Amino acid sequence: MSTKSLLINYAGYPESPRMLVPDNGLASLAGALVEKGHKTIILDYATVDIIEKLFPFEYKDQLRLIICRIMNNLKQHLPPEAKDLDMFHKIDCEIDQLQRKKVQQVANEISKMVKKHNIDFIGMKLWIGDGFDGSITIAKQLKKDYPNLPIFAGGPHVDWFGEKILEECDAFDVLVYGEGEEVINMLADYVLGKNKLEETPNLIYRRNGNFITTPRKIIDNLNKLPLPVYDKEVYPTMDGNQKLKMIITDESRGCPNNCNFCLHPIKSGNRWKIKSPEVAVDEMERIISKYHTDIFRFAGSNTPKSLAVGIANEILKRKLKVEYVSFATLSSNISTEELQLLKESGCFSLWFGIESGSKKILDEVMNKKIEIEQARNRLISSKKAGIYTTGSIIIPAPNETEQTKQETLKFLLETNPDSVLVDPPVLIPGTKWTMDCKKYNIEILDPNRYIKELMSYKMKIIYPPSLWASLPYFRINDKTDKQIIKETSVFSQLLEKNSILTQVTSDTALIAKYAGMTQREFRDKSREYFSTGNYKEIKKLISKINENITNSAANQS
Repeated sequence: MSTKSLLINYAGYPESPRMLVPDNGLASLAGALVEKGHKTIILDYATVDIIEKLFPFEYKDQLRLIICRIMNNLKQHLPPEAKDLDMFHKIDCEIDQLQRKKVQQVANEISKMVKKHNIDFIGMKLWIGDGFDGSITIAKQLKKDYPNLPIFAGGPHVDWFGEKILEECDAFDVLVYGEGEEVINMLADYVLGKNKLEETPNLIYRRNGNFITTPRKIIDNLNKLPLPVYDKEVYPTMDGNQKLKMIITDESRGCPNNCNFCLHPIKSGNRWKIKSPEVAVDEMERIISKYHTDIFRFAGSNTPKSLAVGIANEILKRKLKVEYVSFATLSSNISTEELQLLKESGCFSLWFGIESGSKKILDEVMNKKIEIEQARNRLISSKKAGIYTTGSIIIPAPNETEQTKQETLKFLLETNPDSVLVDPPVLIPGTKWTMDCKKYNIEILDPNRYIKELMSYKMKIIYPPSLWASLPYFRINDKTDKQIIKETSVFSQLLEKNSILTQVTSDTALIAKYAGMTQREFRDKSREYFSTGNYKEIKKLISKINENITNSAANQS
């Protein structure tokens, strides 16, 4: 016996081009189901067409003028006018409300598909932001129409919030935390009456009014993972130019670093799990041949040096022409020669978790376990190798002082990364920052309301921090969320004033290349198009990028 399922990704309105990249998590789950003989369809709503559906046309011109004024101020290293910021947030809030209403149309479409395909269960990927609210709308509609239809939900949101999600919405029958490739088939067996929930790992569900959490099971051998499926019969939006033709590939999982602000080691283990270089490059070669793309992003949050070098050697051995981006660690003892090897193999960009240039903050607040001189040498060596070098910082960090901020500024000016992601601190449930608030000068004023707000908080990474919405109910360093965002924004402007590009990720940098633009041009155009819902220009832009990627892959045939 086999099942029929829908795997749903509703992440809300795409705020940037990188949100149009295919969802490797759902593709992997689909691969696991297909391998066992089950049938599934991925409904991915992070597409070009959803932009036209969700963005209210009547706001386009008004919002474009406001965005233009704000960006012109920022280019002149001036803060946005208060009236422009107020109007931006007012319109942004109104658009959010209208978009949430339009999700009902999506829910009705999915409900019809359930009936048409005689679906046995639903799998939903939950995200922070308006995607969470939208997923609730979809789940509630499906429960209304099909009360006995099992709805399972997983994704990063579950790792962050766990049973709090079930308190917010009872339409989800089961939540899946951690890794899901093995669990999804156990849930399919449960639907068929061949398995029990209590026998399945990584689950959170209600029983008799109580929350049940089954033990965690971590996948140890990534080499045995089923291949992700991007066939248009399974993943319909891969056909045409609805998605960007960049593929995220799981070369490694887990992280041994245990940073105080990060939940990632809890999700997939506090040690590295890796694919062999041969298996990792086999997958890249298969994707080039079958799906006609040769640009990749490694999914691992901290690809170990030995694996990165091994993959580079394997790519060169097979004479593949690829380009890829990867996370990297500043604590790695990678040599200049090894960085040059990565560049030669097609490594376009490395993203380093810098977080701070202050030794005090790195040691006492971040738990980064790295020396400043070591970090400095890694960034400079990466740039010298010709690799687009980007990184993230958290400003203001807990226990931040004016002196530590100046140390971070000095560090960035000396190393001069190609771009820097400047983020305010985010208090993720379950991290050391939230488990030991007093130590880090953090006060969560109303934990329940804070978590409720955070569940639906939209992290608009492509925007300068001054345009981010407020997130109340906490204080860091005795400062409110608005004061924190202002401090983040001022620091971001200071970097721009010193000719350091901000808010461009490593994958965005590579996408910009295939758009035929500099990274700054691409960031600014993307902000303009996506913030005003310019469907026509976005469609042209994504089509051009995909055409260039496809032509590049075709040259290898």
